[in-house]
Amino acid sequence: MGTYRNLLRVPGVLNVTASQLFARLPLGILSLAILMHVHRLTGSYALAGTVVAAVGAGEAVAMPLTSRLAGRVGVARTLMTAAAVNAVSSLGLAFAGAAAVPLMVLGVVVGASIPPLMPVVRALYPRMVSDDEVRTLFALDTTAQELIWVIGPVAATVLASSISTLFPLILCAAVTLVGTIWFLLGSRRLHPEKAVSESRFGRVLLHRAVILAMVSSLVLVGSFTALEVGIIAALGKDGFTAGAAIASASVGSLLGGLVFGHRRLGLSGVVAALSTVGVGVGLYGLADALPLQFAALFVSGVGFAPAMSALYLMVSREVGQHMATEAFGWLSSAAIVGGSIGTAVAGVATDSYGPHGAVVVSVAMTVLAAVSPLAARAFGPLPGLARVPAQKQPASCVT
Repeated sequence: MGTYRNLLRVPGVLNVTASQLFARLPLGILSLAILMHVHRLTGSYALAGTVVAAVGAGEAVAMPLTSRLAGRVGVARTLMTAAAVNAVSSLGLAFAGAAAVPLMVLGVVVGASIPPLMPVVRALYPRMVSDDEVRTLFALDTTAQELIWVIGPVAATVLASSISTLFPLILCAAVTLVGTIWFLLGSRRLHPEKAVSESRFGRVLLHRAVILAMVSSLVLVGSFTALEVGIIAALGKDGFTAGAAIASASVGSLLGGLVFGHRRLGLSGVVAALSTVGVGVGLYGLADALPLQFAALFVSGVGFAPAMSALYLMVSREVGQHMATEAFGWLSSAAIVGGSIGTAVAGVATDSYGPHGAVVVSVAMTVLAAVSPLAARAFGPLPGLARVPAQKQPASCVT
């Protein structure tokens, strides 16, 4: 823990980390808040789910674009414009009524206007600390973001049930605006006005490090959303038990990130971390007692944050600074798409084979995640995953 204490003493680190996490808190609230609100208005879970899907589609498509825009026209201008549009559209969705088309259109706008804070922040980290501390900062960020997924759903449920389903959406609008302003004020001296880049949009996708991180993130996040479907199908009759089971994996990820995230994992360590996720999911599928299932879910979470932290660090090391924001935007989109694929495939498997069908889907996706770094290594070295990093070279691409 001394490593993290020393990091937080670096000027600006605590303020920037706390502000961006606060500004991203609506990500843990929004989907559930929209689901409950639209269902209350229309009585239809199908329409509510469609509006939530529209939000995800808007975010997945727009995130690489807004991330690149932040690098070209300036971070402050991009983030404030996105935050303002997001706040207005969230309020619009809250008060739009029950008509399907306006709700779906507003859902797309809400998703597309989510400020690209994660890509901006992760491109910013190498400017904030020394090279030796970048790994620890990525680990802190990846670990701390688990709080979003622990606090957010609870806040959405409590506020919607105790006050109104309007209130979580109003809260999202306020937190997005206030959090974005807080982040920009705390990091104003760290952002260049704009980055000069002659590379075309999407060219960063030719970089093997970005491809590996996208594939691994997609299947790893998909494995967790598939597992959630299986947990809800098996334990959903008791909402508290299902929620606690999902939270146990998040707690495992939180502790795994704190203990292992700042260590030099290397290629073998990343594969081991990803394999740990698969082992935990498999043990959950085999366990027949609730305490053993909770323990297995905890184990499944332990490897998540360290693996994701190492992948983000790899991209940061290998991609040129002028392309980093766009690269992390693509990683965000890959995670969103992976989450949607995992949920959809696990839903079909659950309908056909019961909760164990979703667990099998989750295990299969974790196997793909664990194999992906080895497959990428077969095509050449991965200097960003080296235990002792090589000096950063200008961004190179596969051709």
